[in-house]
Amino acid sequence: MKKLCIFLLSLPFSSLATTAIDHVSVNYLTSLHYTGPEGWPSAGKPFAPPIYNAERDQLIGLSLMGRTGNDVVAPSMWGLTPVEGHYFALAKDVNGLVGFVQHPELDRLYSIDSKGNVFFVHSDGSNKTILFNNENKTLFPQPNVNPIFDNQSRLLFIDTDHKTYSRLMRLEHDNSLLELYRFNNSPHSDFTAAGGMLLSGNTLYGYIGYPRGIPFLDTLSIDDDFPVGALYAIELSENPVDAITILHEFTLQQGEIPWDTNATEGRIATYLVEDEQGYLYGSTSVGSCKTKGIITYSGKETAFANGLCGGDYLFYSAIGDRERLIHTDYPHYDGSNPHGSVFRLKKDGSEFTLLHTFSGEDGSQPRGPMVITESGYLYGTTMGGGVHKSDLISVREGGKYPEQALNMTSDGTIYRINLADIKFKDGKLIESGFEHVHSFKGGPGEDVDGKTPTGLMLAENGRLYGTTINGGRGYTNQAGWVYENDILGTVYEVDLSGMKPTGSVSISITPGTLKLGEEAEVTWSSSNATNCIATGGVASGDWVPDGDIAPQGSIKISPDSGVYSFSINCRDADVGARIGALTTLYVNAEAKVKESETVHYGNGGALSWGWLALLGAWRIARARRQGDNS
Repeated sequence: MKKLCIFLLSLPFSSLATTAIDHVSVNYLTSLHYTGPEGWPSAGKPFAPPIYNAERDQLIGLSLMGRTGNDVVAPSMWGLTPVEGHYFALAKDVNGLVGFVQHPELDRLYSIDSKGNVFFVHSDGSNKTILFNNENKTLFPQPNVNPIFDNQSRLLFIDTDHKTYSRLMRLEHDNSLLELYRFNNSPHSDFTAAGGMLLSGNTLYGYIGYPRGIPFLDTLSIDDDFPVGALYAIELSENPVDAITILHEFTLQQGEIPWDTNATEGRIATYLVEDEQGYLYGSTSVGSCKTKGIITYSGKETAFANGLCGGDYLFYSAIGDRERLIHTDYPHYDGSNPHGSVFRLKKDGSEFTLLHTFSGEDGSQPRGPMVITESGYLYGTTMGGGVHKSDLISVREGGKYPEQALNMTSDGTIYRINLADIKFKDGKLIESGFEHVHSFKGGPGEDVDGKTPTGLMLAENGRLYGTTINGGRGYTNQAGWVYENDILGTVYEVDLSGMKPTGSVSISITPGTLKLGEEAEVTWSSSNATNCIATGGVASGDWVPDGDIAPQGSIKISPDSGVYSFSINCRDADVGARIGALTTLYVNAEAKVKESETVHYGNGGALSWGWLALLGAWRIARARRQGDNS
């Protein structure tokens, strides 16, 4: 067997700053932990960006479930005041692989859980209602595309088993399902994949992918002109659609449409956005995040993760007792466009143009929701690429983090395109407006902000928010063990003004769950904050809902039965940015988490003094070690 050596991705412009654009600041907000200190509820991997609730000034996310079993805390719906600090549990038993979509009129968040149930919850996580029960397995339980609403507030979503069928579904007002169209357009096989959707007027636009096979294993063709997918348009009506309109058919040279979406990182779909001139923008990627590998002891060929999409990487050296390896050099892909492209076209399918093709150093695998800001920039993320690489392993303090390639993969990027800078001459593109914005960073370190981003969401406050699947920061678990990093992901903010707040706000309720007649204490504090306003809760002492309040204080309350949300919102004294925190009190109501974990969770946190002392000692020790090594 051919001997393989470890291949390191070269980075010709590795001096590129992590965030390369002036006046844009990418700010880490929190890490999601499967287990952690007291006060951190268990959470899982997020596969979609959060949404933003302006009324609650809160990010709301959905993850694949966290710790289960004897532990009663396994929330998958979490909230976060959009400043650096703790996330908090909002609800459990709603875990999913796609994100939430906000109902057009009601305080309801809709999604599809990991069992295939279509459901909604309120923005505080309460009142989970299953609208379509999938106990008869009508739908496949692992969706890969975020749902959207049509113009009549009916939910549209893709149902696929990732290997034999994909179909466009609609949830009717009576909660029955209607199959609008079954995709069968692939010229190569019986299976046609379906990707992200965009509704413009009453026309639905979306992707379909034509499976080409696993690179080097069973690919049908490596010809640049080989068709690998398409963009379609559907004029929606009350009845199922007989046929779709193909706007553009992609070739292998232009990039594939993800079709092998049943794997962890590979399930992130590609999406579309529309600008004010009526152009559609989207991206291409690899069709599968796997490639041919060999089980060394048997010589059997099979599909292994190739690392282009971030996450796991099964490229091992054949030296030693390793039993599996990828048999080709990076990027382990048999097409001419291994890293993907960003394109635009008119809604009638004309003027198709590849605006940018990624090189790996500036990004690889553009996937997930994209956004266009009021200033005319398109922002998106790539799952891989960039100047940083890390391994999916959590290292305990004193342990050794890998220094060689082995399982290391690139951590992903944020990019943008200035739409006004796109220029043509004699029908040829001469300026794309593309800019590399940020390279994510996983692994140990205090500047870590995540690995494998899932796309972006534009909030009403003018900022962008996203999650990463992997690459969280270090933590101390409930047994007191210190970990240098976490394999679960993060939540981050993209501040387009570049002004990073220096202040913080924290609020807590002790205890977080009461019986009627019992008393709780609400305590809040802040640092470098001004113009603080109290919202929600109940009037008591210094706490007057919607009134000015001192930057720190406390009250004791004994309210009637119900669920009470208290938040305090301030301005950062240096840059004027909004900072705040929120917590919830349950009186004669079912708590979403254990009582001990409702001691919340501002951007400064509210850990017990014991845990704070432990964390402080750890940071001092780390600083001393770093000083000794410098």
